[in-house]
Amino acid sequence: MEIKQEHIDQNVANTKEFWNTFHNMLKAPYAAWREWKSKSLQEWVDISWNSPHMIIGIKNLGEFPVLKGEGMVASGEAGMVLTNYRFIYSESGSLINIPLHNLLHYDIQTDADDTRQDLIIKYLKSGKEETLRIDSWIPDEIVRAVRDAGEFESLNDTQKQILGSSHYDLGKLGLNVPRIAMLPKTPEKGCFGK
Repeated sequence: MEIKQEHIDQNVANTKEFWNTFHNMLKAPYAAWREWKSKSLQEWVDISWNSPHMIIGIKNLGEFPVLKGEGMVASGEAGMVLTNYRFIYSESGSLINIPLHNLLHYDIQTDADDTRQDLIIKYLKSGKEETLRIDSWIPDEIVRAVRDAGEFESLNDTQKQILGSSHYDLGKLGLNVPRIAMLPKTPEKGCFGK
């Protein structure tokens, strides 16, 4: 199926829609930042600005079209991102977008001959199974909780196709796709409150 502008307009979130979802998702049982669920949206934005890994996570997520209803669940120091619909692996500036409906395996593997613990990720890319072996990750318990919640299972084929695309891919089709970004933080007041 060819993605058209009307599909983008119906399914892709702008920055404000993303942040509203991200803020609302703080109440989800799997949210990594649940302790902040009582904060207002602006307070949550300000908290996020104080977290370098969240800023990088949102920048990396912004490289892909974000679906309406998609919010960030966790982010890692290396720029890895977990949403309720996808996992993004980041290393040396390269991003690998793995929709959760294509994630086959995400678990720690140890080897008797090797004292390292690595995480093995198996996923489908263009119908072919791919494997990543990584040495830092978002805790597998959080990923399991998000997968078990199964919010991604309600996505239709069009949404799944958009989820598996990047802004680069969709730009080549001439589509105008909203990009998410950080919302502005509260302006700091001077010593006299102005």
